[in-house]
Amino acid sequence: MIMKVRLLALLFAFSLCCVLQTSCTTSSNLADNSKVKTQSDKIWTYSQSHPDGFTLDIRTMTESTEGIAVAYSATQGSHSRKKLNRVVRHAMHHDGYVGGWLDTADSLYYFDSTRLFPEDSLDAAIKFGAKNKQKAIYSIKEGKEIKLK
Repeated sequence: MIMKVRLLALLFAFSLCCVLQTSCTTSSNLADNSKVKTQSDKIWTYSQSHPDGFTLDIRTMTESTEGIAVAYSATQGSHSRKKLNRVVRHAMHHDGYVGGWLDTADSLYYFDSTRLFPEDSLDAAIKFGAKNKQKAIYSIKEGKEIKLK
């Protein structure tokens, strides 16, 4: 009988821990979703006044003035406000940069989670771009696209 009571108490304690953990995880996810939405709203607004494109440090909301911007393949094809949330979430968990650019071929404005390389690291940027199936990378300081093979 004592063994059953102990077993029930242990089972109750375990169940309570599971419930509390789920509750904590849910609260954490809600806070994360709220942060993503807030950042996405800011970046969406920023993009409206930067039709030619940008590379933005989302931690400081400042535009990068140098470096080689290379997009992650995980966020390719993101050209709507709804998809911007996915881009921002990825950037928050990786390098903290989001790029925006107009593709003149299809007239769509794309957003990417971006990795920024120093200007003197062109080889590394090209390798990362190839690994992430990019057609081009972008030198911010020079203001030019660098096509990849």
